[in-house]
Amino acid sequence: MRRFLSLSAAFCLCTPAVMAQGASGSSGPVVITISKLDCSRVISHTPAPDVAYKPGVDVRGKPVVSADTDPGREAFAKKVLPEVLEIPITINPMTYNKAKTANKNKAAAASAVASNTTAITTAKAQGTALNTQLTSLNSQKTALTTTYNSDTAALIANTGGAGATDPGLLRVRAARQKTIDDAYNTKLASINSQITTTNTAITANTTTVSDLQTKDTTLRQQYTDTNMATEGTLAGLSGKGLDSTSMKVGVVKYDIARNSFTFNDEPMVSEDQRALAEACSKRGVR
Repeated sequence: MRRFLSLSAAFCLCTPAVMAQGASGSSGPVVITISKLDCSRVISHTPAPDVAYKPGVDVRGKPVVSADTDPGREAFAKKVLPEVLEIPITINPMTYNKAKTANKNKAAAASAVASNTTAITTAKAQGTALNTQLTSLNSQKTALTTTYNSDTAALIANTGGAGATDPGLLRVRAARQKTIDDAYNTKLASINSQITTTNTAITANTTTVSDLQTKDTTLRQQYTDTNMATEGTLAGLSGKGLDSTSMKVGVVKYDIARNSFTFNDEPMVSEDQRALAEACSKRGVR
């Protein structure tokens, strides 16, 4: 059953991916498409022996009376469910490669537009944040200057006023003024440095937004062209009647009573089921 293992491992279910047994096309390998519903039907959880429910016995293996008091329930279930569930696997070998390529190109073009649009939104938001930061820095600079002028005026008033001539007061004024000046100049230099850095970032951000907007125009035109090409390819395939072509590759069967799977009547061992389960899980089916 190793042959089927390679088949099931390549399923990549729900976005085609299984090599058909002995089937291939001129443009590449034939690929099988299985839906999520198919995955859900095929995947079977097998609990450990010590946790699996066993009718008619307790956890220690001793016989117990069944809790099912309806003798007709089992018979009813047999009527509703078939003994074997069959999932036919078919492909369209005539259109798959061309249709897949066309749709892939269209999706890539759409993704490029979406990614660039996100980049524009991010860059604009960053520009807004930078301008807000610049406004805040300028406000801090204005407040700092106001405080400096206020402290200087208070110092003059407290040391004899503008016309003071007392040498002692003037020495005190000069010493205190130096302290005020040093603190002001240090803070002012820091704010001016931040303002310069922010202005540089704003200029770079403006250029980025402009480039992204120019790129957006190009990408949208590319998407339009790719979309038209895709529609043309699909219409051409449909016009030739190829979209209804199908090939039966095989059948996956699940025997309910035996809790076993087969592919084209060959058993699927636990390793095969595990590989298939992993492929389905990647597509959101558990």
